[in-house]
Amino acid sequence: MNGNKSEIARFREQQALEEEAARLGLYGLACGIARHDFIIKRMEQGAERILQLIEAGKHQEAQVLVESGAWCDVQETPHE
Repeated sequence: MNGNKSEIARFREQQALEEEAARLGLYGLACGIARHDFIIKRMEQGAERILQLIEAGKHQEAQVLVESGAWCDVQETPHE
């Protein structure tokens, strides 16, 4: 990613990439591998965790999670 972009621009770009990957996972070649409801639930849980981090003021942690690409694999954790 370009170092001159703002944090928000990088976050939005990463989010767009993740959404495209999710669409490909749901409707692309991999659609027969995993059930859609499991994929959607995992993505919802990961997105909820990111929002919790943001609401708690932990913006860097949220960004790291988004940029890692593993945000949809996050298990629910107790509220901090």
